[in-house]
Amino acid sequence: MIDHSSAAAVTVSNTVDTELIAYFADRKNYSENSGLKFWVTNANKYPLLAALAQDLLSAPASEALVERVFSLWRADSRQEKSAD
Repeated sequence: MIDHSSAAAVTVSNTVDTELIAYFADRKNYSENSGLKFWVTNANKYPLLAALAQDLLSAPASEALVERVFSLWRADSRQEKSAD
């Protein structure tokens, strides 16, 4: 019996490998200064890499949101302890 899930993984891996090889071969021809703009512009040429790059490049640059979440959690946990 053929394991189709591993065959699909190999196909995706080969496609990613193919995109990486093409990107590294072509990257010296690009003059785009904005990483996110580059990947939006070239999403058709490198669809898998573009999706990954857009996720990574659009992530918040600061940890302020994480700090706020922990501060709210700490305040909430203190209120629960004082209520006990």
